[in-house]
Amino acid sequence: MHGAARCCEGIVTSSRLILFGSGGFAVPSFRAVASDPRFEIAAVVTAPPRAAGRSGALSPTPVDTWARDAGLRVEHVAKVRDAAQIEMIRSIGAEAALLADFGQIIPAALLDHYPRGIVNLHPSLLPRHRGASPIPATILAGDRETGVTTIVMDQGVDTGPIITVQHLRPRPAVTAAELEVELAELAAVGVADNLATWLQGSEAARPQDVDGATQTTRLARADGRIGAAATSELALRMWRAYQPWPGVWVEIPGLVERLILSSVSPAEGGARVAPGGLELHDGTLLLGLAGGTLRLDRVTPAGGKSMTGGEFARGRQGELAAHGRIAE
Repeated sequence: MHGAARCCEGIVTSSRLILFGSGGFAVPSFRAVASDPRFEIAAVVTAPPRAAGRSGALSPTPVDTWARDAGLRVEHVAKVRDAAQIEMIRSIGAEAALLADFGQIIPAALLDHYPRGIVNLHPSLLPRHRGASPIPATILAGDRETGVTTIVMDQGVDTGPIITVQHLRPRPAVTAAELEVELAELAAVGVADNLATWLQGSEAARPQDVDGATQTTRLARADGRIGAAATSELALRMWRAYQPWPGVWVEIPGLVERLILSSVSPAEGGARVAPGGLELHDGTLLLGLAGGTLRLDRVTPAGGKSMTGGEFARGRQGELAAHGRIAE
């Protein structure tokens, strides 16, 4: 029987497990499983290091860093669908597999390789927010509840049957980066027990509902653009959802192609600016949107340095008077 640890006459055996993951969301769960005697980590499959910053220095994935610090075997796989990579992974000889925040589509040749399939930790309440960016989507939609869904992977994108669900109520002002940490910690709480129970074959997975399913995609720089028709509520959600990537920004025709809004907050007091307008009030740069006005506490012009909104405006008062409106 393929499964979790079993005791016979005082001897404990463990399941050989392969871990697929790259992003930080995976690390707490992988750490929990690796420290559990019911599992032996045969290998960790992660994306290769990538060039980062202006220096171009190679930066390993969070999972790569954790696995090497833990003394585990690491395999860098850029394209998991390549035949040679599939054969390499199959040759590792693991009995089971756990995946989280991997960022690649797993081919059928691997999905069918493990007796109980590949177990996936997904940071949303499936079927809501399937796909590549569920955490930003949760914040952007204003969902009052989210969580982690443990599924058995199939050939769809986050469409496999559900093993367990863990629930979490997001804090009102939480950012995507903060929510990812909270969901990662939540996932780690029960992952070892849930995985062990599943591998023993004593639990059945239930099909996902079709109703309420949504599909997210990879985020792009353009997703962070705030237009003049946006509401102030949507802009604040965008700012929280798109931290740290892709951030939020506005275009001011005739002044700056992209002004990154590094820090924003609702305007206090009686200052109000017409929707789409930019004005300096008492040393503070304000942006008017439908339903309210925002303080641009810190901004970064494209190619420039971070500064307060007031500093940006004071250096461009004449231009701001002539072109102080963001693009539609």
